[in-house]
Amino acid sequence: MRYLILLVLFLSFSLANDFRRSGKDAVVDTSNKLMWIDNVSVVKTLRTHEEAILYCANLSFLGFTNWRIPKLEEFELIVDKKNEKNYINRAFKFNVPDGYWAEKAHWRTLWFYADYMHFVSGTPYYDSRHKNKYVRCVRELR
Repeated sequence: MRYLILLVLFLSFSLANDFRRSGKDAVVDTSNKLMWIDNVSVVKTLRTHEEAILYCANLSFLGFTNWRIPKLEEFELIVDKKNEKNYINRAFKFNVPDGYWAEKAHWRTLWFYADYMHFVSGTPYYDSRHKNKYVRCVRELR
């Protein structure tokens, strides 16, 4: 009986999701081959959309320099509607239930608006690129 319980626990942890903590400052998504920054900077860094793009592009962190601002579709991969506290996958330790800039700016608004993920609801929106929102950088695993 004890072995059966251990087996069930092991399978539930191994099949729950592909997110694993890499050290203290990043979350690795092996299924989608992405590494997300997950440290105090993601709850303290507020930038305009253009500043957010430059911030990630110029970042050297954990020995990597290929960080970038996430695509909206990538943010959707880490939304967890079951986590009603802030609608982000529970592997993430740092998150503000607010807006995080995504990559795309909209040409139909003459690039005045850009996408962001709103972690109050786990829903994407768009807003003026001149407003300050939070920044969470991502990189591809190679």
